[in-house]
Amino acid sequence: MTHEADRAPINENTQVLTNTTPLVPASHLPPMEEETLLGWLVRAVLSAFAGVLAFAVVAGIVLAIIVPPWYRSLEPRYQVIWCNRLSVLCDLKAERPEDNVYALADADQDRLAAANALLATDTPTPSPLPSDTPTPAFSPTPTQTIVVTQAPTDAPPTITSTPTITYTPSIAPTSTALPLPRFATLDLESIRWERQGWNNCGPTTMTIALSYFGYTDTQKRAADFLKPNIEDTNVSPTQMVEFVNTVVGSEIATNALYRIGGTPDILKRLITNNFPVIIERGIQLPEEGWMGHYSMIVGFDDNTDEYLLFDSYYGSDNGDGRRYGQDFIEDGWQQFNYTFIVLYQQSRQSRLNEILGQQYATFENSAQTALNIARAEANQDLDDKYAWFNIGTALIQLGNYEDAALAYDRARSLNLEFRMMWYQFGPYIAYYQTQRFNDVLAVALASEKTTPYVEETYYYRGLVYAAQGKPDSAVFQFDRALEYNPNFVAATEAKQAVLQGRFRGPS
Repeated sequence: MTHEADRAPINENTQVLTNTTPLVPASHLPPMEEETLLGWLVRAVLSAFAGVLAFAVVAGIVLAIIVPPWYRSLEPRYQVIWCNRLSVLCDLKAERPEDNVYALADADQDRLAAANALLATDTPTPSPLPSDTPTPAFSPTPTQTIVVTQAPTDAPPTITSTPTITYTPSIAPTSTALPLPRFATLDLESIRWERQGWNNCGPTTMTIALSYFGYTDTQKRAADFLKPNIEDTNVSPTQMVEFVNTVVGSEIATNALYRIGGTPDILKRLITNNFPVIIERGIQLPEEGWMGHYSMIVGFDDNTDEYLLFDSYYGSDNGDGRRYGQDFIEDGWQQFNYTFIVLYQQSRQSRLNEILGQQYATFENSAQTALNIARAEANQDLDDKYAWFNIGTALIQLGNYEDAALAYDRARSLNLEFRMMWYQFGPYIAYYQTQRFNDVLAVALASEKTTPYVEETYYYRGLVYAAQGKPDSAVFQFDRALEYNPNFVAATEAKQAVLQGRFRGPS
């Protein structure tokens, strides 16, 4: 306890010993205003940086969630446009599908051994229908062929449905072929080259070829007829020929036909005789991989083993013809069964018939030629997937659907490119006609997963549903086909047959 007397009085001279910190003169202290402003600026900068960083993080997360599905939902042409604008978007493209999307299930492998019998020279022909078989009210015709007739020269070729016929092991030319020159071209100055628009090689190449006869329209007119949907991935040779024969041929007195099973000899003879030729071939693009493509052959040079092309994608070398090795072009040509389209003036139909000879006088004859070629190629290499696919396509044209299905089974076991069913639809036809409906649906599903822009996918699926007695599902599929191509006559006819109760299944 402290007593009052013990407390010493404190006056102004008394020093408090507990406070040992020396006093700083007031003149040495920073002004209060300067300290507050500097601190505020530091805090403001840090806060702004933190806000921007937080916004960037949140925006990045949101963009990472939203942009990929948005980009992948764009139509392919817009994906390319945005990829060219912002290269980082290129990495958002969906991965390219595997090339074995059409592979057979393990349970189907027992069919493959039976396919080898198709390599024999004499393939059994299909049994004819009984003479009293009633004609169905409506049965879909899988394909159409353009047949050169012996009608007067001012009459266009007739379009007939592909019949079921028997065939012979081989066909020999009926006329003696004259020697070919070492070099020949069309009149290149008469051809107007045009660069193709998006996914437009078919309409553009046909436009280029028609310009040889004085045709002056651009690719747009052909595209409007052949592929009203710009994303349509394929224009078939039948459609190309139809455009000429039914739309523009009368304007310039020109017709077209197409055949399969072409050879270098027939290409060169047509060029030498001034008939423009378009071929369908496979090409490889660095980023996109394998795809189908049309090219116009305008000449050949056997001195250098080259073809001269006017190509809507690769160019024309300033009108001189872009040169490619003959082996290179023929390798790609094989992948489409050596398909070729010939344009000719109606007044020269007789001369064209002479050049085509018996081998190519009709589409069925060309199918037999194609079958002979494909068999020889498959015998040389049993794992040649294109040869097996071509065997199937030729057999379809000859009415032998059972054997065609086996050939396609063999091709599917050899890792077909994922775009194969964007361009060639033989497997659908063979499987449908042999009532292998599950195979039709499996191939259609595999193709649709790679692209939705092939109207034939929905057409053949609709045929299956109609044959299975599912009219609502069939009509839905036909409508999808017509959504992509309103000019798809077969889909329109099949839809009407279903709605009117006239549809019949495989013939």
